[in-house]
Amino acid sequence: MMLEDIDKALEISARFVDITFQERESTSIVTKDGVAKDISVGSTGGFGVRVLDRIWGFASASDAGELLDATRRAHRAARAGKKEITFTAADGIVDKVKTPVKIKPADVSLEEKIELGQRAYKAVKDRDQVVSSSFTYFDSKIKGFYASSEGARIESESTKVAFFGGVFAKKNGALQFGSERTGATAGFEYIKDPETFGTGAADKAIRLLNARHAPSGTFKVVLDPLLTGVFIHEALGHAVEADHIIQGESILEGRLGEEIASEQVTIYDDPSIPGSFGFYYYDDEGTRAQRTMLVEGGVLKGFLHSRETASTLGMTSTGNSRAQGFDYLPVVRMSNTHLEPMGQELEELFEGIDYGVYLLGSKGGEVDPAKGVFQFSAEEGFLIEKGEITAPVKDVALSGEILRILRDVDAVGSDFDSHIGFCGKEGQSVPVGDGGAHIRTIAAVGGAG
Repeated sequence: MMLEDIDKALEISARFVDITFQERESTSIVTKDGVAKDISVGSTGGFGVRVLDRIWGFASASDAGELLDATRRAHRAARAGKKEITFTAADGIVDKVKTPVKIKPADVSLEEKIELGQRAYKAVKDRDQVVSSSFTYFDSKIKGFYASSEGARIESESTKVAFFGGVFAKKNGALQFGSERTGATAGFEYIKDPETFGTGAADKAIRLLNARHAPSGTFKVVLDPLLTGVFIHEALGHAVEADHIIQGESILEGRLGEEIASEQVTIYDDPSIPGSFGFYYYDDEGTRAQRTMLVEGGVLKGFLHSRETASTLGMTSTGNSRAQGFDYLPVVRMSNTHLEPMGQELEELFEGIDYGVYLLGSKGGEVDPAKGVFQFSAEEGFLIEKGEITAPVKDVALSGEILRILRDVDAVGSDFDSHIGFCGKEGQSVPVGDGGAHIRTIAAVGGAG
């Protein structure tokens, strides 16, 4: 019956119509100091309808019986615009896809999921100077069906799991915080060792208790893969989202084919990496996921596109149109954004630095892709003196001009690591991955406060 309702809605007279149906099951468990205090288990579902006439119209419905009425509402809105949106036709894909899962989260008891946070807590509770901890387990399964007036019919199922943790340590009245996170497009089997995860966060918090304040000034710096990933995601990734280009909100507007970074820098976005947190088979308008080269050997090679932005700029969609759920309009988003490793060992990156800073992890920050400036706070750092790592430093802020930092990259490591997160844009949050290798560059460093 649902398919009949969808087919009927798709027959409405418009340039383009697509319908997304989703059923989502999720579990979230927050364990505070060994006690599961916030447990959320639920399911949601419904339909989202996009209609393109002059402009986009969008409406959502909670069940199939409301679908045709929602389509009519979206159609009325789509006809109200004065300036017609550009949109290139495409062949509709018919497919059925499912992410591989060894242990379905739905087959695991709530007690066993709660135990993960308790195990992490037990691993850190007796550590000297540790005063508090919080661990969060998360899983979700989304069953979806996408259909369009071009003939697309894509049935999908995707499962993700994640584990987040934070530990506070205290000494002489001063508090420091260490965090860790992990996750994948996979089943419950992925979360194997919460103890190591907890002790990693605790070790970081305790190190910071004995760290000195960061120096201020412009230095040679080495960024670890996690901070490299966050920098690439925030500073460059948003600047290559084509809607920002079209709206005049990016320093990269009109610069395709130009050298914007050193020849050591190659950056790509790839939602097709198996098991990655930002993985998907198709984006939310039926375009197959693909690797998109953004910067190659320092040269700006491409932008991230939806079908609309690609049509506007005379290009091809990269499959980066994503929505938080069925009741949101898809917009241009990153997936897994990485800086490609090169051939240098970590020790080589420290060589020749008489005095600099080694920066690890990220506590967030601010980026202005239109002005091309940023400021990030690293989780922790170490001084580099005469090519060696020496004293730990805390409250480290990294700032500068995006393109200058990229042009000053003179060494990229051979290693690789990635970081998971949920990226926010236009009131929506979607799972992403970001990562890369260690890099060496020049940046302004100061206390984050």
